Formats: sequence, structure tokens, C-alpha cells
Amino acid sequence: MLHIVPHDVDGHGTPVVLLHGSMNTRRQWRRLFDELTPTHRPVAVDLTGYGEAPFPEDPETHSMEAEAERVHGLMYDHLKAQGPCHLVGHSYGGAVALCYAVLFPEAVKSLVLFEPMSNHVLGEADHPLHDDGKALIERIEVLHGAGDDAGAAREFFDHLTGTDGFRLLPAGARKALSTGVGKMLLDYRTTVSTSLTLSDYRQIACPVCLATGRHSPELTTAISAILRDHLKQVRVVSVPGDHMAPVFNASAVNALVKEHLGAV
Repeated sequence: MLHIVPHDVDGHGTPVVLLHGSMNTRRQWRRLFDELTPTHRPVAVDLTGYGEAPFPEDPETHSMEAEAERVHGLMYDHLKAQGPCHLVGHSYGGAVALCYAVLFPEAVKSLVLFEPMSNHVLGEADHPLHDDGKALIERIEVLHGAGDDAGAAREFFDHLTGTDGFRLLPAGARKALSTGVGKMLLDYRTTVSTSLTLSDYRQIACPVCLATGRHSPELTTAISAILRDHLKQVRVVSVPGDHMAPVFNASAVNALVKEHLGAV
């Protein structure tokens, strides 16, 4: 692992940590990063295995908790943050943000979560879609194991958007998504194997904005619905688009983030 976590940082004021989703990089948040710079101190982070961050040295022992500890080390050991930070997380980044808030409650001023893929809550709640999520990952693992990462990325992307839009993406975007399949599968395993529980999430005391896409698949919105019922200070908002709205409908999601930060 690199001594310094790959990141972008700018501005002054309260830090806002930006955590991207699976199969993406810190560049996912480039527009929001620029919009926050005049009023806050945005910090966009590459989660392990994405962008400039190397794949975990030991995938078998890697955990979501390790992701959160890595971010905390960046903020308070390297960047010397003073006081608590806001965290903004999409998909897997949202799951990491929730984990961070449990591990380091004194370091979190508020959370903005867009459909966090905290997959373990489906099993804990005995939700019928738990098996659907496992089946999706199993299909992706078969494609990945056969060397068809483009097919695996297509299966993942099209399921989460409810479209066949993968084939319409620019070639560079399709290639980038395909490159991230291996880490995405590890992301899933770390979220289902975490020791965190819904009881842990009920202890989060900071304000939470929990956002979903109006056309997102039931798998991702079901996770958000479970979390909604277990978070204390939670405001639930829907925006146009699907699970990939932070990327493809960034203007609406960014406006929501800025509104939340202003209210807090």
C-alpha cells in the first residue's frame, strides 16, 4: 500500500471526504470537488484497487474496516484535519462512509449517502433480495473467471441501471469499468463479511442524508430502505436517475450534497 493514499485536496474550511463507487475512481467527483472548493475543503480519495491506489496486498484479509482506517489515516495523519469531516459516499463508497462513522464517530460531522451498497444488511434483515444479490455476483464471477471482464462489467452496469446502456458507453469508459471488475467482486465480499450490524448503524448520531435514484433497481433501494429504518437523524431524498446518478446526473446529486452541507 502506498504511504500516502492517492487523493485530490483543495480549498479551506470543513473537509468533505468524497468516496466513489465500485469500478470508478476519485475522478467521479471532479465536478462536485470543483463546486465545493470555494466553501469547503474537498478531499477526493481513490479507494483501494482503483485509480492510482494499488490492489490490496492480501485480498483474503482485506476488509471494509481497513478501507475506513485508510481514509482516517489520510485525513488526520497526513492532511492534519482539525475537527470532524463531512463524508459523501456513493455505492461501495457509501458503505465505507457508514463503516467510518461507526469506527470514528468523533471524526464525522455528517454523512451524504447515495444508495450505499451495504450488502450485509439484506442478509441480516432476511430480505428476499439477498439471494438475488448473491446470484448477480455469481454470474459476474463466472464471467470474470472466464476472462470476460467486459461481459462482467456489462452485467454489473446494466443491472444497476436497469438498462442495456453499457454498450452505449464510450470505449474508454467500458474499458475502465472492465478493469475494475476484480476489485468490485472484492468490494462485495468485504461488505457481506463485515462484522458491522444494523445495531451499529443505529448508534450513528450525526445527520445523514440518504439519497436514492427514482429509477434504481430494487436491489439497491432495498438496502437504502433498511438503512433508513435504522439510522437516527436521517433525511431521505430521491433524485432523477438510477444507481449511477452521481455520475450521469451529477448536477442533481451535487445540488443535494451542497444543500445538505449548507443545512448542517
